Amino acid sequence: MHFLRLTTVLATGMMLLTACHVGNRGVADELSQASTKAPAPSDTTSPQATPALGTFIKARKLAWDAAVMVQRPPHKVETWQAARVKWRQAINLLETIPEGTALATQAKEKMAVYQANYAAISDRLTTETKAIERFKSAQTLAWQAAVTVQKPPHTLKMWQRASEKWEAAIAVLQSIPPTTAIATQSQAKLPVYRSNLNAISQRLITERQAILTLNQFSAIASQLKSIPDNVYQANLTPQRVGIRYEDYTRLVEALQQAFNQFASQPDVKRHPLYPVLTAAIADHRLVLKLWKDYLAFKAANNQWLYDDVFDQFVPVSLSDATMLRQKYGLTTDANGEKVSLRLSAWTIWQKDSQQLQQVQQRMLSAN
Repeated sequence: MHFLRLTTVLATGMMLLTACHVGNRGVADELSQASTKAPAPSDTTSPQATPALGTFIKARKLAWDAAVMVQRPPHKVETWQAARVKWRQAINLLETIPEGTALATQAKEKMAVYQANYAAISDRLTTETKAIERFKSAQTLAWQAAVTVQKPPHTLKMWQRASEKWEAAIAVLQSIPPTTAIATQSQAKLPVYRSNLNAISQRLITERQAILTLNQFSAIASQLKSIPDNVYQANLTPQRVGIRYEDYTRLVEALQQAFNQFASQPDVKRHPLYPVLTAAIADHRLVLKLWKDYLAFKAANNQWLYDDVFDQFVPVSLSDATMLRQKYGLTTDANGEKVSLRLSAWTIWQKDSQQLQQVQQRMLSAN
């Protein structure tokens, strides 16, 4: 509101000055005409008329310069500061004109106008200064957000912290008045900040999906790990795996779907959890393969294998037997040509459960 008032007052002053042939000469001519109407020499105030007139002219000149200086805003802070100084100087000069002189009344009238303009300029200067401070604050928040997520991967907590800083930086930029000089720079920064926030938001989605997927894998791993204890506690025959082939197949397919959803996230292969879950899926697929081979072997030899007297032994190739020994520490029988399905599944499930539990604990402690 102060700025609008200033504009109106300045426009009025400009019109008056234009009517008097804008410039120093016009002001001097106007004031010279006013001086010819000064009181007669018998007036006790007449000796002060000449210096008062000079002071009045200087004040009008400063006011003119201040008004011209801030036309067509926005301007830099330095411009508003310089204009305010001139208004202050003009006011100070008018305050020195003594009471009782011919120009005293005019000086008071002008002083009221100048003081209003000085207040409006001060308000505008405050607005510009605050806008610059906000812009610097937004830059600081943006820098902090960028530094927070340097050299990924990071925890969910770190990505959330960066997201909050980007959001805060955007909010600060949006609070900068569009009429300020810094507004153009602020508007130019907004698309960049929003783009960075979108990138961080995507990383947050990936991290949340990673935690959700890991929890699902860990829950099933814990369920499978407990099977050996359940088998022995229930006094089941040691030949049984402890879960039906069809049920285990459904569990693996559910894990595969969860993994596929996690793997669909952008740049997910660089996530530290990706190779862990990939290895877990591969282990489950290996158990399914051994189980399927066993069922085929049993069906082909049903006449003598109907009672499973060989403790679910599965024929394997030499390379597979070597891999099972080296990777899982499994022992082979029948000259290294067979492995126990039951013990192979239990060993692999135990290994997966331990690894997933360690990863889960690290992620929980970090977040």
